Amino acid sequence: MELDDLKAPWQQEIHQSVRVEGPSMTTILSDVKKIDREVRFRDFWMIFALAMGALLYLIFGWLTQETVDWLSRLGVLVFIGATSVMCIALIRARRVTRSDDWTLRSRIEMEIEKLKNQRRLMNRVGYWFLLPMLIANGISMLGGHHARTGSLVPDASAIGIFAACGLVYGFTYWLVRRETKRKWNPVLGRLQQLHADLVS
Repeated sequence: MELDDLKAPWQQEIHQSVRVEGPSMTTILSDVKKIDREVRFRDFWMIFALAMGALLYLIFGWLTQETVDWLSRLGVLVFIGATSVMCIALIRARRVTRSDDWTLRSRIEMEIEKLKNQRRLMNRVGYWFLLPMLIANGISMLGGHHARTGSLVPDASAIGIFAACGLVYGFTYWLVRRETKRKWNPVLGRLQQLHADLVS
């Protein structure tokens, strides 16, 4: 192979590097790092709060009580199961299949996968967070009502509390989806465009 044969590929690589590596790439990667820090901060405190909530509910809702009926025990177990599902969902969303081989392309591909996983997690917040929590709270409230009255039919106050929880969860679902579209989608789109410019 002659030296002239390497000239065109070499010039193409230089052209791509100059075209991609600039203020735009620096800004995008800075936004990605900021989001990654926010995700780590969110996951740590959410997992901590969920674990402490499950532990305290187990202690004060079951272990320290003299008598606990079957429905209240079921509520505690469902709540612990729901918090476990939430923690697993948060941890699994951070996993990526791609490895960083110290090239710009692999780094961008890995960050794209991370953002897609987090966007999917946030778009499905109703399934892995709100729905399990709503079921756990519903059973717990019904268990408390059953322990006080001996009836499995909730009264108006229990129905009102459950309805209020449903409204709060509905607002949370809307807010999370809105923030995902406003904050995550633009960064993911710019990162994908950067990747397309790099491989073109």
